[in-house]
Amino acid sequence: MDDKNEIYSLQKFVEKDFVDDRFRTLIPNNDFERLDEFRNYLIVKLKEMYDHNYELLLNTLYRIDVSEKKLSELFGGPDKDDIPGGLADLIIERQLQKIRFRQQYREGKL
Repeated sequence: MDDKNEIYSLQKFVEKDFVDDRFRTLIPNNDFERLDEFRNYLIVKLKEMYDHNYELLLNTLYRIDVSEKKLSELFGGPDKDDIPGGLADLIIERQLQKIRFRQQYREGKL
């Protein structure tokens, strides 16, 4: 999944859901070449939200529609330092599902 167009689409999907209470994006448009670059950037932002604005983090996860079961497993895990990375993976997974679903719909494959 290192297709630059798919990474760009992923970033745009994530960007629209990461807004503060004044509707400013918390994920500005960057030009990531690889998925791991975007994931690492997302981890930093998620850690900031986890540490300083937990309510906004939860609202964002709700908007993205991340699986509550997967979130419960992640938040209930023994190592809290793994949470931002786990959240990044869940967000990327969910947003890619949405992107692929919309693409299949446009192509008439659904």
